[in-house]
Amino acid sequence: MKKHFIITAAALCMTPAIASAQDADQRESWANETIVVTGQRPSLAAPNASTATRTDTPIEEIPQSIQTLTRTLIEEQDQQTLTGALVNVSGVTPTSTLQTVLMPTLIRGFGVNYYYDGMPTYQLPAGIGDAATLINVERIEVAKGPTSTLYGGGSGAPLSGLINVVSRDPGAEFGGSIGLRAGSYNTLGFDADLNIPLGENVAFRINGMAEQADSFIDFIDSERYAVFPTLAWEISPDTRLVIRGRYNHLEQQEYAGVPYESIASFDRYQYAGASDAPPTEIENEQISAFLSHSFSDNLEANLAVSHYVGSYEEWASFPYGQIAGTTYNFGNGYLPSDSEKTFATASLVARFGAGSITHQFLVGADYDDTDYFGAMYFNPAWAVLDYAGADPTAPFGPVPPLFFDQNDRLKTTALFVQDQIGIGDRLDVTLGLRWTQLDINSVINDGFFDYVTDRTDDEITPRIGVTYELVDGVSLFAGYAEGFQGVVGAGFYGLTSPEPETSQAYEAGVKFASPIDGLTGTISLFQIARQNVLTPDPIIPFAYVQTGEQRARGVELDLVYEPSAALSILFNYTYTDAEVSEDTVLPVGDRLRAVPEQSGRFAARYRFEGAFDDLEIGAGLTYVSERELTLPNTLSIDGMVTADAQASYDFGPASLSLSVVNLFDEDGFEPFQYFGGAYVIPTQPRSAYVTLRTSF
Repeated sequence: MKKHFIITAAALCMTPAIASAQDADQRESWANETIVVTGQRPSLAAPNASTATRTDTPIEEIPQSIQTLTRTLIEEQDQQTLTGALVNVSGVTPTSTLQTVLMPTLIRGFGVNYYYDGMPTYQLPAGIGDAATLINVERIEVAKGPTSTLYGGGSGAPLSGLINVVSRDPGAEFGGSIGLRAGSYNTLGFDADLNIPLGENVAFRINGMAEQADSFIDFIDSERYAVFPTLAWEISPDTRLVIRGRYNHLEQQEYAGVPYESIASFDRYQYAGASDAPPTEIENEQISAFLSHSFSDNLEANLAVSHYVGSYEEWASFPYGQIAGTTYNFGNGYLPSDSEKTFATASLVARFGAGSITHQFLVGADYDDTDYFGAMYFNPAWAVLDYAGADPTAPFGPVPPLFFDQNDRLKTTALFVQDQIGIGDRLDVTLGLRWTQLDINSVINDGFFDYVTDRTDDEITPRIGVTYELVDGVSLFAGYAEGFQGVVGAGFYGLTSPEPETSQAYEAGVKFASPIDGLTGTISLFQIARQNVLTPDPIIPFAYVQTGEQRARGVELDLVYEPSAALSILFNYTYTDAEVSEDTVLPVGDRLRAVPEQSGRFAARYRFEGAFDDLEIGAGLTYVSERELTLPNTLSIDGMVTADAQASYDFGPASLSLSVVNLFDEDGFEPFQYFGGAYVIPTQPRSAYVTLRTSF
């Protein structure tokens, strides 16, 4: 390791004693700007280290592609959801907010896991862990490639990257803000943030939000609300305790997309199905405690415990087979599920070595206990509806008959070690190893019989990486890692004894840490291969297959350039070749669905100085190329470019901001995952939103 510590600006802002000492006029960078602090680290506990290493490590010394979205970027782009903000990261395919529970966010072509402050949630269905708001988010860290050496829980460890949402911390001074938001489709929302010092060493922060809105799709409306309390206690100069709570609720009329082969024959915003169905509801509750203690400058211990409860209740009606033209057979279904997870992790970090070789050694253990219940009530011939008809709706009617239910019990035990070795002033080597044992007990009942799966799998997943600082501010990196994850919810997939998924990833590239003033970023070449990937069965509806191998390879570029406090420029680009590489069922060479071969984004923000120093303007362009709708590939949708714009003005007691989505009202479609069919959702038409905010 280098003979100094580098702490990110975003991290410093989360430490109350340091944040209060910062200049009030200092702006947070869109990039993860670094501040060099020589000598000893502050005795107050800093926020959790970089997601990729779980230690306080400069990004340029980590042999992995990592992007950080700061609070400043979230606010200036008026990002409201996790999936919306992720468009600013290369290699990420965000999901639509209308299909959050059905299709996960993809990184490098594959679904990823959401973590909150390093703690896992249980994601079955895939998007249920999404908090549906960014009101409590300090930053979003995206670690690409397998991170299985250090993370796990539930079904195992992440296979192809993870998204870690880092929460806002209490501060040392009393203050807060209140915001009102209104805009297109009858959007009306409210948020509040309050920080209360409770003494010299204790502070409490609570923030929350509520919003209701209609949609550009007929009959679709939504309601969401959330609250996040946090208590931070500096027990002593060496010991810190943080307790976080999270509660969020989302309800929305279920939308099944529209069949793309018929979309030219009717209004793209038409809703077909049960307009009177109860809304689909998602609820997440989580409480976590984080205790850290520094025995010395070179030895520290961390303990974290989390309890998570998630529930999901879906009322769905959907096209289930074309009859003729725009007329389809529709099915309907009711899918309830509940999950409960207890997770604990403990680790010890030791720094030692002298001269030209130093070590930062991490050792730890994870334990996870998850209970899951899910059921599917299904009627495959509920109604016949014509999308082009005057009223393509029908009453939902009684709850459909039981198709099956499922009870899962998952237990994970894991041990991990990592050594970050500094050799001289420019070379860093990262070595990691994780042993995971995963027990899955699953009981599936189809109304007549129980199908029991009881299996134990264990795996050792290694990681190795190297970074070399070529010249000041420019580092080369290369790495290899493996992943391992069990498959649960097998009843939903038509599988009674699924094999664990495995992955192998290679990555190499260049990192920039201000080789010229204000330039930071990463260029990376990558390849990731995954085996036993769950894929919709091309013949049997609602079933999945698990065979062969899928592979993604390509190049990614993420750059932020801030030559002054007035100007921020973000640019990313991705080329991804994601395909079936080996299989006995799916055609080898077919592209993975929903993954664009090319994508990119350019965004800029200008903050006026002088007479107009309270005015800021921003704009962005987002590009995606053609995307496949099905696997095997039978139908694809065209690529498109959309524009967005933002402006804000600070009046002193309050600020007013405007944001516009799809500025030029481009027509287009996005893939919509509904049981693997060729369904799409129209791109959101031009929409405008206004926010009035006051701070105190």
